[in-house]
Amino acid sequence: MKIAIIAGSGDFPIQIAKENPDAFVLCIEDHSSTSTFKNNSEVISLNDPLSWISVLKKNKITHLVMAGKINRISNEKFYDNELSHDLVKKTFSLGDNSALNLIEDFFNENGFEIMPVKLMVKECFFTKGFHNEEFFSKKFKDFVIQNAIFGSNFLNQMSEFDAGQSVVVSNKIVYAIEALEGTDEMIIRAGELYNNYFKNSVFGPVLIKIPKLNQNFNLDLPVIGLETIKRCNKLGFSSIVLSSEGTLINEIDVVKNYLEKNKFCIYAI
Repeated sequence: MKIAIIAGSGDFPIQIAKENPDAFVLCIEDHSSTSTFKNNSEVISLNDPLSWISVLKKNKITHLVMAGKINRISNEKFYDNELSHDLVKKTFSLGDNSALNLIEDFFNENGFEIMPVKLMVKECFFTKGFHNEEFFSKKFKDFVIQNAIFGSNFLNQMSEFDAGQSVVVSNKIVYAIEALEGTDEMIIRAGELYNNYFKNSVFGPVLIKIPKLNQNFNLDLPVIGLETIKRCNKLGFSSIVLSSEGTLINEIDVVKNYLEKNKFCIYAI
């Protein structure tokens, strides 16, 4: 078995590559760079799936892991390339989960098996409950739990529409829903709303980031890293709610150290 990491943007592909130095890294152009990895690696264009297969077969890859954020192809790049593969054209108008399922079928048809990313990292989930529970009052924990229930139910209902994996809520008010802009931009948008209209609330808003119902766990689990947590803390969020089995944590030891020093709340459901 020879594994390739298909590396989008962000720190998570870097962590996986460090923990798996024998893995080949397929860097997606404009998302990741070969200079970032000590592993054997090569860059491919998101707009040319046939080149993906060629590079993978040349390097005798049998199994694939996908990690990191991958932005959709812009209209300009899409229409400028008359040779765009049918796969790209089909995913252009699909939701994220549907598009990824189509990509998985494409790889399977070409002889590659997709592996769950959690098999490639030693520790990447929080256990159920409050991390550093002793820091928080019962009143605060009740607030977080109530918002966790409301927000997760909301996201589960939204799953039917293959929308985002995140929502920001407080006291049954929805501040923002993740769309094409991604989690971090959604957090900034929600933070502005909170600071402009709700700053006098007893507790700040809650970010809920969990997998969709019927999510393809091999391809697209939500990821939280230190920078996202810092951004939430800076904007006045009270807490982040995660899935204990479905929200990956990038560099979990670094994250735990930050949470302890700053007494910021993570609640895993």
